[in-house]
Amino acid sequence: MKTKITKVVALFTTLAIIFSCTEDMEYRDTAVSPVNQLYEPISGKSVELVASATASLFFEWEAAKAEDSGSPLYEIVFDKEGGNFSNPLYKVLSDNNGARNYATISHKTLNKIGAAAGLNSGETGTIIWTVIASRGLSTAMSNVSHKLTITRMLGFAEVPSQLFLTGEATEGGSDISQAVPCSSPEQETFEIFTRLKGGKSYKLVDKTNDNANYFYIDGNRIVEGEGETTVEKDGIYRITMDFSIASVSIQEVKSVGVFFCPSNKVIFELSYKGNGIFEGEGKVTFKQESWGKDQRYKLLMSYSDKDMYWGTLNDVDSSPNGAGQEDSYYFIKEYGINEGSEPQWNHKWKFDNQFDGSMTKVTVKFNGANYTHFVSLGDGVSPEEPETTPKNLFLTGEASEGGNDISKAMQYNKLGEGIFEIFTRLQGGKTYKMASSQEADAKFFYIEDGEIKSGDGITTVEKDGIYRIKVDFSNKSVITKEIKSMGLWHCWDRNVLLDLPYIGNGVFEGTGTISPSNNSNNDNRYKLLMVYADDSELIWGTKNDTDVVPGANPDPSYFYIMETNDNAEAGQWERKWKFNDGIIGNNTKVRVIFTGENYTHSIEPVN
Repeated sequence: MKTKITKVVALFTTLAIIFSCTEDMEYRDTAVSPVNQLYEPISGKSVELVASATASLFFEWEAAKAEDSGSPLYEIVFDKEGGNFSNPLYKVLSDNNGARNYATISHKTLNKIGAAAGLNSGETGTIIWTVIASRGLSTAMSNVSHKLTITRMLGFAEVPSQLFLTGEATEGGSDISQAVPCSSPEQETFEIFTRLKGGKSYKLVDKTNDNANYFYIDGNRIVEGEGETTVEKDGIYRITMDFSIASVSIQEVKSVGVFFCPSNKVIFELSYKGNGIFEGEGKVTFKQESWGKDQRYKLLMSYSDKDMYWGTLNDVDSSPNGAGQEDSYYFIKEYGINEGSEPQWNHKWKFDNQFDGSMTKVTVKFNGANYTHFVSLGDGVSPEEPETTPKNLFLTGEASEGGNDISKAMQYNKLGEGIFEIFTRLQGGKTYKMASSQEADAKFFYIEDGEIKSGDGITTVEKDGIYRIKVDFSNKSVITKEIKSMGLWHCWDRNVLLDLPYIGNGVFEGTGTISPSNNSNNDNRYKLLMVYADDSELIWGTKNDTDVVPGANPDPSYFYIMETNDNAEAGQWERKWKFNDGIIGNNTKVRVIFTGENYTHSIEPVN
């Protein structure tokens, strides 16, 4: 704990030094005032510490002042009664990594401080605390200190170096030599994921022989002795035992599954195999996006009362690249279901390319020094695609550009197996449906509540408009977006120089003079801007990231386009094209084509 706090303080000190430098990089120290008043807890307060993960004590003090009007950092320091903080027992950063003039300190941490002060388990004693304020290299200790009387929890003076479960309720039965080992995720704490039989008993031992010391669980506490514990029903349980505070947490694990981030759901479940191992297999199909295939995943564990993610311990952002089963790439850590700004995408791994479209086995191991997982090709045969998944897809009906004549149905672009997209005009108040071909014997599909249905149903369009429709038969999903405008976007001026109206069959086209502003020096860089009806913007840029003019006889791939996921401001210079000489200041026709294997565009002068 002290090591972690020291590292955080060092980081903030370094940042403070950087921002305390003048423009000519001459460092000037910044004075900081000491804290003059301590508010909470009041001096002499008594607290009986309890064995609960949520139990804490609130500390607060007057804010210090820095000479440069910046925000000081704070540490609470603890010492024995009668000490002077020259060699403190413990230091704790205030909340928000030291930025707040208050701190929430857990009872477990206070229990450790009591132990450092020489208090035995269950013993009551007094410690003192004060606050150190800092800014850059300057520190100031408060001249005020408060007394705090604590009663330590009834933990164990001697914590076992290892722990096992034994008894008729356990996977190893009553034979102590077959006792099931626990992991030790942190000092003085043991944990196990295991199957227990309802109505049967189990106990804890520190050895797997006749010399073992025995413990048992009583409610939420660990007790030394030869008592026994039972669970109400058969199940898979996660049991966490903290000997420093003699506390226990027992959670029933209802399920573990592979969570596929692009689909925002579990794509297959993992069965419990014993010894803390979950394993299962299912077909993995990467999601085709305009920029490539999305292969991100993590794990979802459902307890009886909540869901939690298990994601990467090391926050990797790459495929395994040949990492072996024991590689730290696969190490896992638990995260809250709503943790972070984008919980769907945080703390994920990426499947290796070999698993796309294949039966895939995922093995998760909650045992050993590091919880981990591994991915391998499955033993089963990949299931056949549903018969209703078409090889090609067409749009037909009175709302469509081709009308009710199925031979004139508009063809979707195929992005991947079972994934199709179309840019088209639809008439409001009229209907359309999807077909597997332009023949009379075509199979039909329709959209209901945002999901693809098979059959002769129809979909009604709310209003006239140009629409981008993407359907994915792998998860039966449909995304429909109305397009408000399309235009040629000038990188220097950061605005549209030429509007491109929709002319039909997935094509946007406009003709006019390309006239950048006077201060642009005739900069020739451009991209394409699509604006949806909700005013969100999407930049379309070069698929090949070229940085040259096309020349007289360009390769067709020069004009291929892809969506960049950048808005117009954020993507000002990336993935742009360049005009040929003779375009700027002259009448020009620009055409954008959203059909075929590659979306593309053309730009040429008009006489």
